[in-house]
Amino acid sequence: MEKRIHKNIFRFLLTCSGEDMLILEKCNQRIRNRFALLGFFVLLIFIGCFSSASFFVYSMFDGAYWISLPVGIIWGFIVVNLYLLLLHTISPPIIPLSTKNKKSKTISFNFFNLSMLLRIGFMMLLAIIIAQPLNVFLLSKSVQDDIAKHKVIERVKMFSLTNKGLIKNELQALNEFKSKVLFFSNPSEENDLNSKIAIIESKVINDSLFLKESLFKIRRINQLDEQLFLNNKEQQEKELLINDLEINLDNELNSDNQFIATISTSSNSNSYYQMFNTFVSNFKNILIEKNENYQNLNSILDKSNFYVKTIQLLLIKNPFSWILTILVCSIFLIPIYTKYKVRDLCARLFNIESNNSDFIKLREQLIQTTNFSWLSNTILKSKIQDYHTSDYYFHRMLIEHKIILEEYEIMKRKFSIVLSERIKEYNKESLKRILPLLEKLKDINPQKYKILVEDINNEYSLTHVEKFEYWLDSPFRTIRPSINVVKNNEKEFLDFIYNLEE
Repeated sequence: MEKRIHKNIFRFLLTCSGEDMLILEKCNQRIRNRFALLGFFVLLIFIGCFSSASFFVYSMFDGAYWISLPVGIIWGFIVVNLYLLLLHTISPPIIPLSTKNKKSKTISFNFFNLSMLLRIGFMMLLAIIIAQPLNVFLLSKSVQDDIAKHKVIERVKMFSLTNKGLIKNELQALNEFKSKVLFFSNPSEENDLNSKIAIIESKVINDSLFLKESLFKIRRINQLDEQLFLNNKEQQEKELLINDLEINLDNELNSDNQFIATISTSSNSNSYYQMFNTFVSNFKNILIEKNENYQNLNSILDKSNFYVKTIQLLLIKNPFSWILTILVCSIFLIPIYTKYKVRDLCARLFNIESNNSDFIKLREQLIQTTNFSWLSNTILKSKIQDYHTSDYYFHRMLIEHKIILEEYEIMKRKFSIVLSERIKEYNKESLKRILPLLEKLKDINPQKYKILVEDINNEYSLTHVEKFEYWLDSPFRTIRPSINVVKNNEKEFLDFIYNLEE
């Protein structure tokens, strides 16, 4: 039972490699082990992609399992199919190509070419993207303090920017009140009102100072963040700036709450005091709006997980994030190199196992065709079961050549039958049109009629039609026929035309 389980697991890994199971079963155990290793890495890539996408969607949608699991499965299958397609492109050319290396007698190609580098670069980009959600899931706790500091900066930044207009409204309302009310009030009222609005004026000045200082410190923090690495002095400066911002924000919020709680209106029924009461009421509304803005912003920030910032901080401050990223990239790279080198192992095993000269010649002709007639006849007459070798790619080339050649022979026979039928129909229709004319000629000139009838019958006689082949290795069409060009001088040309030699 245990052996059967191991065998099923091994077959499953071979299936994950994306290669033909029937061919692999005929190969040496070493070859099967290599392809099983490829399947294991492909399975790892699927698990990594599934986990990465699931963790990412789970974080974005506040723990929604019902959507994170399907997205993870779909993303895993997409990446694995792309990856298997890349592995197939690393396989040697199975059928003849016009660009194939004609001089080489081995199944190989240049690994470090532009096309391969672009494909590997795309896979590395994909691997780096896949590694980041894994970094966040496994290592995000190591940067929680930095995220908290970043939230302070974002909180002060958003509070300053959203309340910038409200602070300007505070100053504008104060100036309007001074210009309209104090200018027309008598000295006793002016002194009384000045004492009442002194507190408000102090509050407006403090709010304006908070706004200027906060924006200045935020700009300085942004300048420091533009640098990839900070020295100790710059890091300490950033820490002090963040602490100052947090303290100033708390002081500003406490000041607003205290002002709302302590400010009072006047009980005097004078019109100027009524206007003052209206001004105080509007001023309190501005502060209440500031407070509501802060509560809303704070709620938004608390719900945000700062996913991108977490990735950035992990890559900057946690070396294990780089180790995990490099590990994921290695998992993507190792199968590519293994698939590239497995062809060399196949070639070595073939040379060790094969002693039959015809067998060796068949493999050489498959790789570098010089006698296509011999190759096609040998493949069409041979049985795949008669060839026993561990060269996986030789088996694939032989099978696919045989399939193509057999299907091409069937196509040519169908082509001949169809074309012969068309010609037969054409001849029949032509004869229908010619016979009435011949009947007229028969009465006028019987001798000429017999000659024409004989010629027409010879011309319209049924002949076997075969498909014309221009290429020497149809249907692969990689070998052109050699054209012998005869070059004559002018005298030979004139002799040919006028038969001067005669």
